[in-house]
Formats: sequence, structure tokens, C-alpha cells
Amino acid sequence: MTKPVKKNASTKLRKITALPDTQKVDNAKQYDNDTQIYIDNANEPNIIKAAAYIRVSTDEQAESGYSLQLQRERISAQIAAKGWKLFKIYEDGGQSGGKLERPALQEMLNDIAAGKLQAVVIYKLDRLSRKQRDTMYLIEDVFLKQNIELVSISESLDTSSPTGRAMIGMLSVFAQLERDTITERLSGGRKQKAKGGGYAGGNTAIGYTAERGKKTLLADEDKTAAVRLVFVLSSEGYKLQQIANRLNNDGHTTKQGAQFTPTQVMRILKRRELYEGVYTYSGITADGQHAAII
Repeated sequence: MTKPVKKNASTKLRKITALPDTQKVDNAKQYDNDTQIYIDNANEPNIIKAAAYIRVSTDEQAESGYSLQLQRERISAQIAAKGWKLFKIYEDGGQSGGKLERPALQEMLNDIAAGKLQAVVIYKLDRLSRKQRDTMYLIEDVFLKQNIELVSISESLDTSSPTGRAMIGMLSVFAQLERDTITERLSGGRKQKAKGGGYAGGNTAIGYTAERGKKTLLADEDKTAAVRLVFVLSSEGYKLQQIANRLNNDGHTTKQGAQFTPTQVMRILKRRELYEGVYTYSGITADGQHAAII
């Protein structure tokens, strides 16, 4: 009578020595000197990792937690409904929407740059920013360039869909309109100042300074002597390089504290009218409110 062959312990489990890259090894343990490997979701495709960004603007809202909690619940449900994975909730409590320098927002942008995210979900667009130009900057220059899908629950905006991408185009148009309106308003205000001889903005010429919020140029006593010397030497027939050398030898410096060059001397000479008390801006010429230097 033939005796049955006794199987040793090492034949109980087949040892898996190599796995395809698409398979995920979740756990491993020793069993009879062989390794038993548990494999989960071997055929599961890569899941999109989504960020939840939430913000409230006042300390009272941040402390009460109601608005934050509402955003958390709605966004989490949206991410689950799309079959995405919630990577992290980025929470800015008590942070103004008028600026982009917010701790959680900046952390999220850094994670996007590091390739950790594929999508961002928000409750409403104004959670990103209350300034449309900043919102469009985030959408166009950050999210779209990094292939980040953006979903806004309140506006039914989803850049992964054709309708959502079309809506981005509409938002871009309105953002450009806002920028043009602001530019026109600022330009109109500056021209009005210039008509009255006031300072309309921009870089100030050497010899003058401009205080924030002031409408008139103020003489810079540390630099007026250099300006006057330029015109005196020029009237005496000195050339640009000779004038620059004289200024430097006498210890005069530019607004930046550097030595003069012929080009900088020429710029001073071209601004004679300004130094004589005449203000010019965008084709407008008027008697300036600033004091004449020469």
C-alpha cells in the first residue's frame, strides 16, 4: 500500500516574488518562512486627489464654525460623489478674501506646485478671492496651467466639463472688463490732477520726492544742488561725461546712491520744464503746484 505524500509547510502558500506596478501591496506577514502578501484594489485606476479649500472672513465666523462646517460638509459630499479622494482640507479661518497671502491658500498652492493634487473643490468662487482679477489669476495661471480641475459647488462650475471651461471664458471676459474699468478710472483721476498741476503718479525725477497720498511733488534738498549744477555746467559748455565726472568728484549721487553717468545727466537736462515749475503728464501741460528748482 502506497503511503500518501506528506506536504511540508512551505507548500501551503505560493510565494509571490514580483508584482506588476499597477498592483498595490497593503500588508505582508511571515508564515512558515514564506511571505504572504495581501493585495487590495489590484485593478483600481489612479484616483484623483482633491483639495477642499474653505475660508471665512471674520473671527466670529471662524470661532462659531458654522460656515466652515457647512463648507466642509458640502465639499466632502461633492468629492465623494465624483469618486475622488479627499487629500486635505485647507482652512483659512478669519482671513480676508481681498488678499492672496493666506496661510492655507499658500500651502495649497505649494502642494499643487509639488504635484500632490489633481483637483480643487470650493463652496463658492469668492472663497478663493473677492477680487475677480485674483480669482482669474488662480484659475488661469495656476489651476489650468497645472492641469488642476476646479469645482465650485455654488456656481456649478467644473473645469473638467466643456460647460465649465466655457464658463471660464465668460469669467475671463468680465475680469478683463473689470481691469479696463479700473484702469480708465485711475487714468481719469490722474489726468484731472495733472490739469491742476498736481502730481499724477509715476516715478519722480531726481530732485523731487512724493509722499504717499500727497498730490504735489516736494523738493528733495539732498539732490537739488546736483540738479542745479547740471544746468550750470551745461550752460558753460561742459559735455555730458564732463558733467557726470564733476558730479561724482563733488560727492553727488543719484536717487539710488550710485554715481552719475552721461545718460542720467541727459535725463536731467530733458526735464528742464519740470525743474522750472511746469508739470506735464500724458499730453497735459500746466503750471505745477511743485516748487521750481532752477
